[in-house]
Amino acid sequence: MQRRFMSIRFKFMGAYLLILFAVLILIAGVLPSVMSQYFIDLKTKNLQKTQEIIQATLEGPNDFRTDESAQSKLETAAQAMDINIWICTDTTVTNNIRVYTYGSENSPQIANTELQPQSLQRIQDVILNKGMRPTQNAFPEIFTGNTLSIGYSQKYLSRVNVMTGDGSILSYNETKQAAVFLHISMDDISTPVSGMYRIVLFAMLALTVVASLVIGVISNNIIYPVNQMKNAAKAITNGDFSKEVNISTNDEIGDLAQSFNKMAHELQEVDKLRSDFIANISHDFRSPLTSIKGFLEAMLDGTVPQEDHAKYMQIVLDETNRLTKMTNNILDLTKMENGQEELHRSNFDINEMIVKLAIGFEQRIEDKKLKMEFQFLQEKLYVNADLDKIQRVVYNLIDNAIKFTDEGDRISIETSIVGKKAYVAVADTGRGIDEESLPHVFERFHKADKSRGYDKKGTGLGLAIVKQIMLNHQEDIQVTSKEGQGTKFVFTLPLAYKINLVEKK
Repeated sequence: MQRRFMSIRFKFMGAYLLILFAVLILIAGVLPSVMSQYFIDLKTKNLQKTQEIIQATLEGPNDFRTDESAQSKLETAAQAMDINIWICTDTTVTNNIRVYTYGSENSPQIANTELQPQSLQRIQDVILNKGMRPTQNAFPEIFTGNTLSIGYSQKYLSRVNVMTGDGSILSYNETKQAAVFLHISMDDISTPVSGMYRIVLFAMLALTVVASLVIGVISNNIIYPVNQMKNAAKAITNGDFSKEVNISTNDEIGDLAQSFNKMAHELQEVDKLRSDFIANISHDFRSPLTSIKGFLEAMLDGTVPQEDHAKYMQIVLDETNRLTKMTNNILDLTKMENGQEELHRSNFDINEMIVKLAIGFEQRIEDKKLKMEFQFLQEKLYVNADLDKIQRVVYNLIDNAIKFTDEGDRISIETSIVGKKAYVAVADTGRGIDEESLPHVFERFHKADKSRGYDKKGTGLGLAIVKQIMLNHQEDIQVTSKEGQGTKFVFTLPLAYKINLVEKK
């Protein structure tokens, strides 16, 4: 169970749904409030429009309380806008407030209702010109539903009758202050707001279902290849490098699958090289060890006469030297590959070095009646490299050329300058290398079957060492060959510019 909750699918779906719910909850909280505020603003504007009509009526030439025309205007405005109009006047400085109401017959009446102290104070504040902003449910003892009210102070003409000393009545208009309240029902807002809540709730449920399906498909597209790679990785761990991930999408997952398959293929190649390495080294070590053991046993049990001991001891020594050379080559190659051998670069004349090395092969060349040719485009050619390592490269190439050429064949060594590089080529007219073996000539212990027949004493490490030396120099070596027509190796080295310029002068 814990493993399931920690899975990518669960995390992906959980994160997606969490974001979805957060957005929907935000919408559910904000949208109805925005919508409600919109209706409130709309109703407030309607109330403010009625306010202008009331102001003109109250400030007219007559007392609105006795003027039937004013009463009709107020009643018509209230019913047309479906609102309640209160005009509150006070007759003394105390809370003796009289309220004149206008509105529909179904409107709440204030006549028989006792106002709460808070409501009385609100009316008194408005009369004193303090005003009241749009307020919901300002008079709960009067209105049972949700009501929006605004209040403002308004002057009005009051007809005053005064009895004179002679018993006559004198009438005049006096300006007084009243509190006008406009009330409008908000119950019609609750219906669309409630509908909005239902729509948001339905949208949340629908989007949750759709999102779950979409997330399921998306997560499968991600998790399926991940599971494939996981299973392939387990197979590789168990030694099965043939397991591949069958994904061909044109996205990052597809790129990852291709990289994984490439890695598996390279691991398979490495494993094959390791197996071949063990097989080859076992074969190459077993042959001389078998000879050494056989000759020693023969000498110990008397099979070999005493007078022949020296002869066979020399064979044993040769085989021992062969094993020592092979072991040293393996160690040297391993150090080179691991970067444990530093290069000691210097400037030297590679033409001179080649000639000196060739002199060391003079006897073998004469024994096979080979022709050795030198083609130097200039008398001296200075390069910058590790002298000992390049000597080993040239030695191995000449040694191979001699091994795989027959009597009367020709070996040629050429040096030249192309661009900013010195080119060295070692070519022969010997047996050549078949097309199948050519790509593998620089691999450890690689020997073509024909080569094994011709060179039973070779270790199969010479060209691998040559390749690694050139790699350590960050230079290139190439081989071209055609079976029955010969082989050519070409490698490059950096020039020692200053010295070459001096030589040219």
